[in-house]
Amino acid sequence: MTTVQPLRCDSLVDLDPNDLVARARSGCDDSYGELARRYFPRLVQLVLPRLHSNSHMDAEDIAQESLARAFQNIESFDPRYRFSTWLFTIAIRIACDHNRGHRRRLALLQTHSTLLGMEVAKPTSSFDRVELQESADTIWLIARRTLGDSHYTAMWLRFAEDLAVEEIARVMRKTQVGVRVLLHRARLKMLKEMHKEEARRSPGNYKESV
Repeated sequence: MTTVQPLRCDSLVDLDPNDLVARARSGCDDSYGELARRYFPRLVQLVLPRLHSNSHMDAEDIAQESLARAFQNIESFDPRYRFSTWLFTIAIRIACDHNRGHRRRLALLQTHSTLLGMEVAKPTSSFDRVELQESADTIWLIARRTLGDSHYTAMWLRFAEDLAVEEIARVMRKTQVGVRVLLHRARLKMLKEMHKEEARRSPGNYKESV
C-alpha cells in the first residue's frame, strides 16, 4: 500500500473530493473525516424533502448510512466521475428504500383498521406518525404469534403486499376459494387477539366506526 504523507487539517480542506477519496483508499483516516464533514449536511438537505416521514432525524440517519456504505465500498468508486454524484446516488436509493418501508408501515396500520372494523385518525404530527407506525408493526408481531404459516402468508400478501386474491392463489399454489377461506379464518383469529390487545392498551388513536 502506498504510504500517504500526512497533511495539515487546513490542507485537507483545500483538496478536491476525488483527491480525498484517493487518499482515503490509501489509508488516510483524516480524509474520510473530511469527506464526512463536507457531505453530511448536504446529504441531509438532499434526502429530507424526499422522505415521506418528513423527519430530520430520519434524514440524518440516512446521511450517516450513505456515508458508511460509500466508505465501505470506496474501492468500487470510479475516479473518472465525481464523488458527489456517486454518493448522492447511494443516498437517494437508501431514501427510496426508507420510503417503501414507511408506506408499508402505513399499510400495516390500515390493516389494523380493516381487521378490527375501526376508524384510524390521520396522523397530524411526527409523534403521531411514530405511534401509528408502532401500532401497525404490533399487528404483525401478533399475527406471527397467532397464525399458522399459511394463514400468515395469505394475510401478509393480501394486506402488506396488496396482492389480489387471484395473485395470492398463484403465489401460494392454491385455489382462489382456498385463499379466501385462509383470509377469513385468519381475520377471525386476529380479531380475537386484537380485541384482547386493545383491552390491554389505554384508549388512544382508535375509535369504533359508527
